[in-house]
Amino acid sequence: MRRKNRKWVALAVITYLGIMVAAFHWSASQKLPEGNLFTKIINDDLKRRAAERAEQDKLAPKPTGESRLASAGPAYIAARYDDSHIAFIVTTDTESRFAASPWMRQAALTKISASARPSAPLAGLQELWQPDTRSLHFFPKIIQDTKPGDPWILSVSPTLTIQVAIDRAIVAPTGCNLALGFLAEVPPDQEGKFATAPADYFAIRHSAVEPADPQVRSSIAELSTFKLTPAFAQQIELQLETRMRQELARIDADLRANAGTPGSTAAEMPIANPLPRLKEWLHADKALAAGAGKLDYDVHAYLLSPDAQPRLFIRARWILAGTPVFLMTAWFKEDSGVANKSGGDVSKPDPILTFLFADSSYSKQMREGETAGTLGNDLDFASVLNQFDADHDGWAELLIHSYQKGSSVLALYLYTDNTLVPMKAPLTHDFASADACLDP
Repeated sequence: MRRKNRKWVALAVITYLGIMVAAFHWSASQKLPEGNLFTKIINDDLKRRAAERAEQDKLAPKPTGESRLASAGPAYIAARYDDSHIAFIVTTDTESRFAASPWMRQAALTKISASARPSAPLAGLQELWQPDTRSLHFFPKIIQDTKPGDPWILSVSPTLTIQVAIDRAIVAPTGCNLALGFLAEVPPDQEGKFATAPADYFAIRHSAVEPADPQVRSSIAELSTFKLTPAFAQQIELQLETRMRQELARIDADLRANAGTPGSTAAEMPIANPLPRLKEWLHADKALAAGAGKLDYDVHAYLLSPDAQPRLFIRARWILAGTPVFLMTAWFKEDSGVANKSGGDVSKPDPILTFLFADSSYSKQMREGETAGTLGNDLDFASVLNQFDADHDGWAELLIHSYQKGSSVLALYLYTDNTLVPMKAPLTHDFASADACLDP
């Protein structure tokens, strides 16, 4: 910069700063209802953001009943014991089946007579024992505080909820551990409805769930007469194949990321082996991604939401060389309100299926060697056992059975169109034999 221009630049900078300072003092001195000009700008910005949030809240979907269900306390899984009793577990992994704990040394366990018509085998509660009163003070607080005759709320079906009474505390072997719970009795005036209820698995709570306001008349049910049309089958198969490849790529990426861990290849020792037969699985997955797998699936249809549109529950498996190599469950929504785009009668819209969400965790377990060897031999790796609507908001809670890491798991979920929300108190039955529980 030339020397003769410097004074003009300095003068311009000083003038600019002077103007800015004068403007600041002027704006700060302005007397507005909410303060000075700067305060007004800030308040206007806060009001704008509040208006935007309010508009977003209007557009956001209404909240589900998750908070109502959670505030009622945990929901436990109950199983039919006979035509007038149910059994349920409130705490698992309480004690090793062969431990010499104080209560095991002092307890005099009396075997409870088994039902003449055993039912609910998935719960693993066919063998029950009653502890004596001397051992009760060793038990968890919920066992000590719950007395015979105490009322509990049993959800039997979407439309039937009854009050049952605690009969006695029970001890139940579940694999290598002992679980604690209760046997409860159905009142005589409800025995007929309970005995004819089609399901053998239920949800039970100590407190009733607060109903929605307004309540929604339940239409929740399984659509046993649902027929899969060729058009629906084509949509299902196309979307299952697409989603399978996406899930497969994600699972294989995890496998490769852990490829350096001990025992990650078939040639290494199986001790502490987190990824057995890694190379074999990656080879099979390459063929699967190329379309070599044979898709096998079944479809179950349900009404689970206030809109009364069917949701389809799909259990799918892909088979290579006669062996199941990929398992996945998926949920679809049937939408019959889409306008006919073929130029035909618009009063008969073309039904479509919208893919909602999927679960491929079974396939990941297979690749990590954490599942039972028969997993995938049938499509029974996941099943919906019952449906409820405890808060009467029109959205279903689903009681689902699945096989996970060598165990049979019964768990309650709140259905939404985005995911299944777990209700936090599953019942797990370990398949380990008594011999496997003993130290070598």
